Amino acid sequence: MKAQSALSVKEANLKAMTAFIYTQGSATKQMFEHELGLSLPTITQNLRAMEADGLIVKGEMQQSTGGRKAQIYEFAAHSSVAIGVRIQTTRITAIAIDLNGKSVATRQRTLPYRNNDAYYQRMNGIINGFAQELAKQGSTVLGVAFCMQGIVSVDGQSITFGKIMNNTGLKLSELSHGLNYPSLMIHDFDASAMAELWFDHNLKDAVCIYLERRPGGAVIVDGSLYQGPNQCNGSIEHMTLIPGGNTCYCGQQGCMDTYCSPETLMEDGESLPGFFSVLEQGEQEHRKRFSQWLDYVALAVTNIRSVLAGDVIISGEAAQYLDDDDMAGLRERVVEHTPFGTTDFALRKGMALDHQDIIGAALRFVEPYVRELCDM
Repeated sequence: MKAQSALSVKEANLKAMTAFIYTQGSATKQMFEHELGLSLPTITQNLRAMEADGLIVKGEMQQSTGGRKAQIYEFAAHSSVAIGVRIQTTRITAIAIDLNGKSVATRQRTLPYRNNDAYYQRMNGIINGFAQELAKQGSTVLGVAFCMQGIVSVDGQSITFGKIMNNTGLKLSELSHGLNYPSLMIHDFDASAMAELWFDHNLKDAVCIYLERRPGGAVIVDGSLYQGPNQCNGSIEHMTLIPGGNTCYCGQQGCMDTYCSPETLMEDGESLPGFFSVLEQGEQEHRKRFSQWLDYVALAVTNIRSVLAGDVIISGEAAQYLDDDDMAGLRERVVEHTPFGTTDFALRKGMALDHQDIIGAALRFVEPYVRELCDM
């Protein structure tokens, strides 16, 4: 077996220390020595290098147990950040996350959407200004990730289906024109699933169903997002739920979107919080609508599980209002529709974080950076 070079050993030790302090959040020299089996001279040399690179900062002194107080070193999660951006019809929202995936800053501006160069240049001027403020605070901006309400091409360079925003064919080069940082596009529901994976390391195989105003889904296989060869995996919103039913924005009839959107719960002028507030009071018409909606969601889950018979994660805006009884009722409906009486599957609520899609999009830059940094 060929012996490792001195340089490769040095790099391996540095990455091992980086991975350790990243995972632990903070550490002392004695902790590195005890957990990694490295010599104190090696530890001291690597700590100096990590501090010079801005990866760690000195924290407080550890409480004394009789001898000298030990210096605590903390991982500087803010040393690098990534920006996620959501484009909506009337505004843009940009969120910066640090290397732990934590939101550290938000920028929101009213900007009516137009699929033209003038809009993108104005938008990117706002993002550039946001990034410059982060840089002044000592953070290196890794890149800008756009979570899109549309299907992204296999090469990640264009939108192949963008009926919601009417931007089919939009190229990344057009979207990012004038942006001073690396950029990428990702489907918004795939981005939300990225966040599920980042914050739940035990998640292995599941279908994520996002009950947003425009519902959708994502597929997770073996602990990774599985988008398929055409990047369309998880496009459950356009499965035919009711043949010949309601007309969908895609032009087809009976799509899951038209029956499982939380918009179908609300009367004219009613908000989603308002609907669930009245529902809690037991109003019969609201209970009837909610029960019908749960039936449609259960039918969608059943159809999905007939192809991918794994666990199911329910998330999105509407999921925030579903309590344990609602989830139990949904599961009962799914079991009732499931052939063979299969009950050995999990159906649970997802994280339903505020701006989860934006955070997940930004993780597209953070995840590979951390993996390289720590050799994970």
